[in-house]
Amino acid sequence: MDNLNSNHQVFFGCSDFSGLFRGRAISSQDYLKKLSSGCGWVPADQSLTPFGEIGPKNPFGSTGDLRLIPDKSAEYKIFKNDSGSPLHFFISDIKTLKGDPWECCARNYLKEGIEKLYKLYGIRIIVGFEHEFTIIDHNGNAEPVFSMRAFRKETKFIDTLASYLSEAKIDVDNYLPEYGINQFEIPTSPKPALKAADDAVAFREIIKEAAKDCEKKISLSPKISPNSVGNGVHIHFSLFNKDGKDITQDINNKGHLSKEGSSFCAGILEHINSVTTLSAPSTISYSRLLPHNWAASFNTISMQDREAAIRLCPEFYFQRKKIGSFHAEIRIGDATSSPYLHLGSIIHAGLIGLEKNMKINSFTIKDPSLMKEKEQKKLGIKRLPKNLNEAISYLSKDSLFKKSASKIFWDCYEDMRKTELKMTKKMTKDEICKAFNLVF
Repeated sequence: MDNLNSNHQVFFGCSDFSGLFRGRAISSQDYLKKLSSGCGWVPADQSLTPFGEIGPKNPFGSTGDLRLIPDKSAEYKIFKNDSGSPLHFFISDIKTLKGDPWECCARNYLKEGIEKLYKLYGIRIIVGFEHEFTIIDHNGNAEPVFSMRAFRKETKFIDTLASYLSEAKIDVDNYLPEYGINQFEIPTSPKPALKAADDAVAFREIIKEAAKDCEKKISLSPKISPNSVGNGVHIHFSLFNKDGKDITQDINNKGHLSKEGSSFCAGILEHINSVTTLSAPSTISYSRLLPHNWAASFNTISMQDREAAIRLCPEFYFQRKKIGSFHAEIRIGDATSSPYLHLGSIIHAGLIGLEKNMKINSFTIKDPSLMKEKEQKKLGIKRLPKNLNEAISYLSKDSLFKKSASKIFWDCYEDMRKTELKMTKKMTKDEICKAFNLVF
């Protein structure tokens, strides 16, 4: 607090089911006194769609009270070198008035998965998030994709963002111009699961703040326009035992996955439709999850294939020095999902794989969309959900996966997404893109 303006607002917020960060602000003169008691919150807020409408069949109605309790370890503050009001916020847990975790808190959903993974199997999961976004520039000339010219065109914004992320102590591997016009990617460094998800939530707020301060308009939406390259959020993970040893790989096994790694990934694939419903959760998400779109569209696992649902990334060596470890990458999700639901769904599905001692039997080595139906069936290859309605239907029938949370959790989530679906049903593809660009 020493270098922060003494007169500013501190935001206590939560990442909700809609993927947005909502909450309330407290005066910087008072917030320290309220860290233990937080601020008030309302159950029905969890039923808000990205567009601000509350699901009509939400299980709460207008009743009930909750508290947003800030986590002292999830504080983010950016002073901005005296150029404007500081950005200062805490990520909060949603708790009951008795102080217990609320059953519909997205962050608690992830925390329960992390705890169960360690308690039952002695496994810690280390995670890196990979964020893609597009700078919306209708007037400027587009520079060649992947080029330094594309990067240099946005130097002021990138430098500002880099400064903010550094001040917020969010470690970044690199900044790169991507395949889409004015598209960029920023992968964050691997961290323990909860910290990685907290940083992912904070990243979205900080990048929007940097864009505002640089008078730029950016969008993390999965599709900027119907024919644009999609923006995804990819999750890279490795499994570690209690002794801190990486147990993801066994070079003697097919695909080089260890027994634990194979079971974990098999659980994800077995419940991939439910994972998709939580990690690619919006109407617009399914405009991205198409074959030949550099995004996942089938329930496949493959070495180095960037269109697989699970991509296995090999070890990398340079001049005999190891510079990258074997790990898995989940390529389904996007920024319309809360990082807690995105990562939480992966962990809860992986837990089922470990519990049932599942294993990966086949690794895809060619394009599933070019296979004949008989070959797909033999390999157990199926299309991911093709739209949000189909995804919700799969989730509603996945009783085993839904044991990962309470009935009221799923009732609230499904009603909120059905409300979103109804709101976008009569929109054209262009109108849907525009609507999500404005929000995300």
